[in-house]
Amino acid sequence: MAVDIGTTTVRISLVDAVQGSSFEIASFLNPQRRFGHDVISRIAAAGTNRNVQGGLIRKAIRSRLDNVLNALRMPWSSIKRIVFSGNTTMLYLLFGIDVEGLGRYPYRARVHNFEGFSTRDIGLDSISIPQIRAMPVLSAFIGGDLIGGLTLCSDLGVNKNAFFIDLGTNGELFLLNAEGRPFATSCAMGPALEGMNISWGMTADDGAITHIEDAKDALHYRMIGEGDPSGISGTALVDLLAILLEKKIVSLRGAFPSDIEKMGLMSPVRPGERSGMKELLLWGDIRLTQQDIRTVQLAKAASYAASHFLLKVSGCAPEKIEHVIIAGAFGEHLDINHFRRLGFIPEFANAQYRFLGNTSLKAAQNACMDPGFIDRAALLRDRTEEVVLSLEDGFQEVFIRSLDFPA
Repeated sequence: MAVDIGTTTVRISLVDAVQGSSFEIASFLNPQRRFGHDVISRIAAAGTNRNVQGGLIRKAIRSRLDNVLNALRMPWSSIKRIVFSGNTTMLYLLFGIDVEGLGRYPYRARVHNFEGFSTRDIGLDSISIPQIRAMPVLSAFIGGDLIGGLTLCSDLGVNKNAFFIDLGTNGELFLLNAEGRPFATSCAMGPALEGMNISWGMTADDGAITHIEDAKDALHYRMIGEGDPSGISGTALVDLLAILLEKKIVSLRGAFPSDIEKMGLMSPVRPGERSGMKELLLWGDIRLTQQDIRTVQLAKAASYAASHFLLKVSGCAPEKIEHVIIAGAFGEHLDINHFRRLGFIPEFANAQYRFLGNTSLKAAQNACMDPGFIDRAALLRDRTEEVVLSLEDGFQEVFIRSLDFPA
């Protein structure tokens, strides 16, 4: 079994290590969300309920695995290895490790390798599984998910002049410079791209609009399932904002024009107002508010500023980058032109863009099939230099400048 514990979503795959194949068997929202949408909130809440948060995720994973194995009529004895991946906080909470030091200066992770854990430690009492492993972590904010992505890229032969970003609640990035030296950082993007903290945002489930297109001055959408749409996914939100920017219905500063009521808007867009704030009415009750745009701006400013300092510290100019790799479940369905229009990352004029999907889950899957994968990951981890954004002079200034959308 391969398990990716995301801050927002947990995904599980069944892996046939003999055949070298895998398929996803479960995907569900992380029940720890009730304690906050980001890792800082979870760490703060863990001061009084670390065991509660750990128990929630262990119980949820156990329940899904029980259901799947029963449906497949597979005994627990057929599972020989479980490999977990995720950011440092998620892995610490799973294994019951104290997370207090992760959220307090100097933000140190005291456990970097997850060895010697048993099924009892992950809530699988009375079940015997020979091996419980997890991807190694570098620091409090560079977790096993990013180290897994670095290892996957290495195995694919991407070893220099490469920029990698995992788009999620936590933006996690690494850069391989011309000498192949890895640099890594992370930033708090928030869950906007996963459909959270957006007025009509939702994850990619039935009823979700997943893409929006400008077709002859009318907006057309694609959605999951049948009937009327229920909300907008992160990919559709990126599409929508890119189109509105091009039509000047949203300014580069992220504001609606003062004379929007007089503008000829594309169908079905209509101007509206609620509690003194302008908004756009879309399909049915779905709307885009000024606050929604601000939330996306905060995410994209964090992403761009993190990218800027990763390039600066690594001594790598944007034009030297040959590979841009976008990871995360969100990235699998992203319109790259719309994403670039919003300015989440710098322009890499000479790069080939590539989507690798959920690299955290893929790393755990590879570790199930290849016992040497985690060892290679640990070696790469030990070579990686962390770029701590809070220690970089000028970070706040770059962040603030990056709030505006590019011209």
